[in-house]
Amino acid sequence: MASRPERPVPSPKALAGRRDPARSVRPVDWTAVPGRRPEPGARPERADLPSAPLPRRRARTVELPRAASAAPSDAVHTLDADDPRPLPRPLRIRDEDIRAVGVTGADGERIVQAVADPEDAWTADAGTSDHFLRGDLVVQVRRADNAVIGLFSARYALSVRPDEYEPALDIAEDAAGPSTRGGQGTRHPTSRRELLGRMQQAGFVITPGATHGRVTHPDHPGLVLPFASTPSDRRFTRHAVAQIRRVFGIDLRR
Repeated sequence: MASRPERPVPSPKALAGRRDPARSVRPVDWTAVPGRRPEPGARPERADLPSAPLPRRRARTVELPRAASAAPSDAVHTLDADDPRPLPRPLRIRDEDIRAVGVTGADGERIVQAVADPEDAWTADAGTSDHFLRGDLVVQVRRADNAVIGLFSARYALSVRPDEYEPALDIAEDAAGPSTRGGQGTRHPTSRRELLGRMQQAGFVITPGATHGRVTHPDHPGLVLPFASTPSDRRFTRHAVAQIRRVFGIDLRR
């Protein structure tokens, strides 16, 4: 492709007598109103001339017209420090929330027993849910609201469990929410008598049995927790407190 020939630069002699193009440029009228033509003969003000100072105005405080509305009843997280929802809550079992894989005919009592007294437990969803294994059943519980969201056969759950997970049988001590009392002085009952006394004060109903009794609460119908009549483990009271927190959402620690 042939390049264009360069135009010769005009000499001062050739430009002699011509008008400077910059003098024919009309300055910008910064005071003009859109849609209005300038008056004939009117000369726009120069931008470099000092203008009148703008009046100083005091900043106003904007107030909300009304108080912030309350969070929806089904909200999981709120900004209200007094909201009771972050506290422990009872285990929720609703068929419409549960996804079942390889499991049929798992009743509520079997689900409660798996969550209350698991043989193995792990979390693998960045801490959003926990899995509790008992026998051939694995129950997935969402930590935010302590709701059962999955029922899986042990064979399936173990096959899809990631290589990196957090194994802990004590993981469920925090699954139903933080301690309502917390801080220094928070302790578990140290004897069976003390545990039963705290349970009665909290409104639990204990039905004795030959080997295992049944623990129920009038405020949480449908939730039944097996209770050893003759416990042999010296950590029985701590274990029972964790079971009650997982199932009923009631903290017996002080």
